[in-house]
This record gives sequence, C-alpha cells and structure tokens, in this order.
Amino acid sequence: MEKAERESYLLYIFAKIIALSLPRSLAYAVAKFFALLHYRSSNWDREIVRYNLSPIVKDKEKIEQYTKEVFINFAYYLVDFFRHSRLNQAFIEKNVRISGREHFDKAIAQKKGVIVLSSHLGNYELDGAAISLLGYPVHVVVLPHNDPRVNNFFDNQRRLAGVNVIPTGRTIRRCFSVFKEGGAIGFLGDRDFSGTVLSVEMFSRIAPVPRGAAFFAVRTGAVIVPTFFVRENKKNYHLFFEEPIEFDKEGENAEEAIMKKYASVLEKYLKKYPEQWYMFEKYWSNIKK
Repeated sequence: MEKAERESYLLYIFAKIIALSLPRSLAYAVAKFFALLHYRSSNWDREIVRYNLSPIVKDKEKIEQYTKEVFINFAYYLVDFFRHSRLNQAFIEKNVRISGREHFDKAIAQKKGVIVLSSHLGNYELDGAAISLLGYPVHVVVLPHNDPRVNNFFDNQRRLAGVNVIPTGRTIRRCFSVFKEGGAIGFLGDRDFSGTVLSVEMFSRIAPVPRGAAFFAVRTGAVIVPTFFVRENKKNYHLFFEEPIEFDKEGENAEEAIMKKYASVLEKYLKKYPEQWYMFEKYWSNIKK
C-alpha cells in the first residue's frame, strides 16, 4: 500500500511538471494519449463508465463514444488542475463564459451563507477556483487522501487558486462558522463519502446523493445555488449558476426535498454533458423506479 501511494504521489508530481512545462494545447495532447491508453487497457473502468451512462444515453453507439470522451475529458480536467498556479482573472475573462451570476450575487447578498452545490461534472475544481477569482471567497469540503503527501499536494493546488479547504473530519464546526460569516462553501452532490446518503430518482433509477448540503441548508438557512462548470470546447468553459433551491425549512422531509430538487437540475446537465461526468465507481441502484 505504501509503495502504491508513493508511486501515486510521484506520478502527480511528474504530471504537474509536464502540465506546467508545456503549452496548454500540447499538455492536452499528452494527456489525451494517456487517456486513450487507459481507456483501451482498463476493461473495468470502461465497463463502469458505460454502466453509469446507460440510463442517460439510450443509443449504444453513442454510449461507446461518450465513454471514450469521459476518459479524454477527465485527462483534460487534470491538466487544468495541475496548472492552477497559472490561473488568474485574465484566464477567466478569456476562457470562461458565465450564465446566471445574478443568482449567486442575490444569494450572497442575503448574508446567510451560500452552498455551492456541484457534481463530478465538467471541471469541478475549476468551479471553485473561478468563483474565487471572480471575487467571492470560497471554501470546499474535500475528502482527505490516505497519504499525507498526496493530500497536501491536492490541497496546495486548490489554495493556489484561492480556494480554502475544509477536510471532511472538520466539516460540521467549520461549516457552521463560515455560514455564520455569510461565506460560501462548495459541496459535490452526486457522490457520498460520509456514509449518510439520501435516495433520489434520476433517469428512472435510484441515485444515492450525499446528505451534507441539505443538512447545512436546513440548519443554517444557507442558500443553495446549483453550480456547474462545463467544457464548451477544448479551450473554453461555461460556468452556470442556477436559481437557488427553495424549500420548506419546517418540513419533516426538508433534506430529501432539497436533494430531489437538486437531482432534477443535475439530471438536466447530465443529459446535456454525459461525456463530462467523471464517475468511475458504479453509481446507480439496479432497482428501477
């Protein structure tokens, strides 16, 4: 295990050096080569991605096409993550189109705290980085890696872009503090790491979603803004701020109601950008609704 973790750490360091040493387009070309190698050599990962896409994409030929593109787009995502030290306001102005910013501004203005609820879609690391570069200090809740060196590597990459990190072990107390100050915290709403899940329906399947964002919204009054940062083409992105999720704070099933509403928004984006959903673990329940 220690050897594998050490190899992973050295691989990340090497990948960062390559990403920073080459122009972005050339770094993408190198990343694509290794992505296709991974796609062709890993039957397990390929089958998992196919399975996860199957409720979203009905055309079998398109499933295969999108499966391959998931590997490629994930490699591009990593290149941009390793290049966080190059991120600045000029990059955002040149490469990122923004829609719905007024929703985020309105949520911030309420001074109750904002929950930036995203998913493993597009470039979720750049999501937080872009929001920070737009002038909104943002925190993100992350799952610590087992290897402290790997964990420090990832956290440092996030801090390079002005993103503050909240490890899952310190989530509750720190989140309450940030929301009390009217700050913003990013959560991922499509994969659970804590073991406390809610079951919602997407694409006529049962989908497990983490409870965390809904838990804090109900208890703090923080405003939930679904946010997605997706790739439009090889160089450019589109940052979407959706309308805040409204819910009855007094309702017995408020948490479930929140995540059901979020699932309906996420479903729309998964349908439009299936080739950018980086879910490499079996997601759906076998039970159909």
